[in-house]
Amino acid sequence: MKGDNFKLINGSTVVIIGGGPAGASAGIKLLKEGKKKGLNINVFIFEGKDFTYHYNQCVGVLSYPIREIFDNILEIPFPEDLIRREILGYDLYSMYKELELHGEKGTYATRRILFDRFMLHTAQLLGAHIIRTRVTDLEFNNSDSVHVYTEGGFVRADVVVGAFGLDDGMANILEHASKHTIGYTKPTKVLETIITKIHIDRDILQDRFESKIHAFIPLGLNNLEFGAITPKGDHIIINIAGKHITSKDMDAFLEYAPVKNMLYNIRFSDLDYYKGKFPIKPAKGIIGNRFVAVGDATGWVRPYKGKGINIALETGAKAADIMIKDGFSKDSLELYPAAFKHLKADFFYSKLFRSLVVLSIKTGFVEHVLEMAEDDPSLKESLFMVVSGEGTYRKVIKNILSPKEFVSLSYNFIKNLFRRVQKLKNATE
Repeated sequence: MKGDNFKLINGSTVVIIGGGPAGASAGIKLLKEGKKKGLNINVFIFEGKDFTYHYNQCVGVLSYPIREIFDNILEIPFPEDLIRREILGYDLYSMYKELELHGEKGTYATRRILFDRFMLHTAQLLGAHIIRTRVTDLEFNNSDSVHVYTEGGFVRADVVVGAFGLDDGMANILEHASKHTIGYTKPTKVLETIITKIHIDRDILQDRFESKIHAFIPLGLNNLEFGAITPKGDHIIINIAGKHITSKDMDAFLEYAPVKNMLYNIRFSDLDYYKGKFPIKPAKGIIGNRFVAVGDATGWVRPYKGKGINIALETGAKAADIMIKDGFSKDSLELYPAAFKHLKADFFYSKLFRSLVVLSIKTGFVEHVLEMAEDDPSLKESLFMVVSGEGTYRKVIKNILSPKEFVSLSYNFIKNLFRRVQKLKNATE
């Protein structure tokens, strides 16, 4: 399976389905590395959205170490002009507690639509053909190419890169087309998100929200698992996430006491809501002969920690690098998931942590966790790693389940549970 028919040569055609950060980074890396090897590769990026006015439902945070990704992996200048604010810290809120978490430099808020436009334009300048249409079907049965059907024509590709995020339409097309070959299966578990934007006077924005991301653990809002307020240049982005959320949940979040306290005297009405989702379970069949999935289509984004843009850039670039150096047979592409085994290995721990968060919200124990973290550096570090995306869930769980932390948390959890039971008992008497 590693023969010449699975190698990129002069005139080879790569079709990338999706022009977001994952697809654009794959195109950029293919063209830059191909040029180094003297290869003239045809790169087609199919993207149905026009990033002049089509929004990506994402908060738009470029997390540390984003500069290293641009400098060392993509080898293109970091877009300084797209920075709307440097994020210098995080505040974590429950109903009655607030915990300040200091951050490190190197995390930035940007406008996602402008970032996507920049990435796709960079790929185009390097020679990628940007096709503003959608892929409608694929055929993997042909041994020497993949047949790609689109709304605007037909392409024979040597290899296809799936960078379509969580687009159900495209995922269903790929699942059907690869059923008897690659066996791609989209992430079966997702969290839904709703995002809205509020424009604010710049002085109020700086004085009240500073350069911090304000993260909320919403007690009493049963559908929500978390929410956040992120300051940008002249506005804030508010986002919430949960399993089955609606606009009513966003309405409730805006009325949630800690959020309402931050929004006092800020006028807004008839807000536009944008709905999206992100995966909390890996996809299957992400590689095969003449195929590789990148970005959200892999399902490798971790709950709460996110870093979706970083993972998109890194996976797109790594897949391209392997295709240039080793080829695009399934055997060669085994190097790709191996390069990100740390993400897959962390999935079990992320699932465990998410269960603990949901339990702490339902029992109200999260209040005690934030209170304990004020005087517990290890627990505070764990919470920082969760909201900032630094470190792994394995390390977070290891910190939490250390003998000292486990005894302390267990004692306080049982005490909190006893108080709640006693309170319910007194209320019924």
